[in-house]
Amino acid sequence: MPKFSIFLKSITFILITSLSACVGVSSQDDLVDFELFGNGSEKVVMLHDWLGDRSNYDPARPYLDTDKFTYAFVDLRGYGGSKNMAGKFTADEAAADAIAVADKLGWDKFHIVGHSMTGMVVQRVAANVPGRIKSLVATSPVSAAGMQVDDKTLGFFKAVTTESEAATQAIGLLTGNRLSAKWAAFKVDRAMNTSTAAARLGYLDMFNATDFSSEVAGLKIPMLALLGQNDIPAFQTESIKRTFGSWYPNLSIIVSPNAGHYSMQETPAFYASAIEAFLTKHGG
Repeated sequence: MPKFSIFLKSITFILITSLSACVGVSSQDDLVDFELFGNGSEKVVMLHDWLGDRSNYDPARPYLDTDKFTYAFVDLRGYGGSKNMAGKFTADEAAADAIAVADKLGWDKFHIVGHSMTGMVVQRVAANVPGRIKSLVATSPVSAAGMQVDDKTLGFFKAVTTESEAATQAIGLLTGNRLSAKWAAFKVDRAMNTSTAAARLGYLDMFNATDFSSEVAGLKIPMLALLGQNDIPAFQTESIKRTFGSWYPNLSIIVSPNAGHYSMQETPAFYASAIEAFLTKHGG
């Protein structure tokens, strides 16, 4: 009987582990919160943008290949499952948290995907642990030099952190003012209720004022900049070529037609297909 009991416990552990890998399981301990999705051999850390948590990727999930890839969808400090975690809200801290998730999962080498402000964070990760990164995808990304906007624009960004009207205006600009009021309301609700104002303000300082471009210049890790056709000029091809193109010798650029700043939500099937084609090319 004791042997049979041990056998049952072992089988139960294996089944729970396998099911968790398939349907997702949130992190514990003192790590930032994350959710696993998929059970493939290619490991991918996914980071979200300023105005939403990891659920921003939900529209693209049905199109992700969960047999080939395992995705770790991470919530940054102050967002989603990590909403109550204190932080400095810096690129260094966010990069360290992303690496800690990979460490927790035993991922020695992995791909990493960022969006907008975490397009900057994935570059910080690549600079910190270049030997561990197979490839990186930066979606509508802030560069390693930061946005460095003028005082008027910075004032507008600060208003976006707390004021629904300013957030609505920002979302309209980032999507070419082509989507409905219902869409804007959904995005504003997501922005205001999945994160803290302190985190939004802290990360604003990060993606505006941080500059570590000298540390990434010449970095040979394969990088994809996935852009939106209807985004603002700062996230269009010419701007990306001037910044990313001058630093990364293995940069590829793809533009998602009919998308703005949120291609994973606006054109989810195209987004999933584009990133997985790139990750596959640089996997193994």
